[in-house]
Amino acid sequence: MFNIVQRVSGWKRLAVPSIAAAAIVAAVLGSLAVYAQGTLPLPTPGTTPAPNTAPAPNPAVPGTPTTPPGDAAARARAAALAAKANIDVTDAWTRATAGNATTAAIYLHLVSAKDPDRLVGIETAAAQKIEVHDETNQAGVVKMTVLPAVDIPAGGTVNFAPNGRHLMLTGLKAPLKEGDSFLITLSFDKAGTQSATVKVLGAAANGPPQASTARRGDTTAGVSTR
Repeated sequence: MFNIVQRVSGWKRLAVPSIAAAAIVAAVLGSLAVYAQGTLPLPTPGTTPAPNTAPAPNPAVPGTPTTPPGDAAARARAAALAAKANIDVTDAWTRATAGNATTAAIYLHLVSAKDPDRLVGIETAAAQKIEVHDETNQAGVVKMTVLPAVDIPAGGTVNFAPNGRHLMLTGLKAPLKEGDSFLITLSFDKAGTQSATVKVLGAAANGPPQASTARRGDTTAGVSTR
């Protein structure tokens, strides 16, 4: 009987350290797995590894939409372009030309919504060249001056009208027929590029019916306050 009790007691003394050692080994192996994933720093040799206390990532709330980074960037660019679109191009028109004509003038209005800007270039497929011309009449002598750029004041309107500032088409690729239309692309310093449709009116037209007299009449300074 004494031998049985002694064996049982000896087994308990051996079992307790064995269980404790197994727990330590399991903890070490678990910590090594965490270190292998790069979530915890490696322990200093001879020290007991600390438990993993890094917070778990927050799960996504069901029903919450997620925005891919590409879509967010595209929306940001669209918002920036919308903010830059400060200039309106209105009432672009020209007169019908004869079959052998090689030039034509385009008239329009550049309206600033709020900020100052500058017209720095124009392009069109309807002619070989398009320029900004300023027509002046001094003692009956008409003079044409090429303008490399046109300043547009904040909250103002720059008018391109007959007998004043206009866009000159040179080297027309086809006659301009009444009722037709074509595109021009204007480049602005801040507002970027904008396309406008030019309507071809009759050869004796003085402007589109919807154009205001105040805008058409400003052909000297080229600017009228809105």
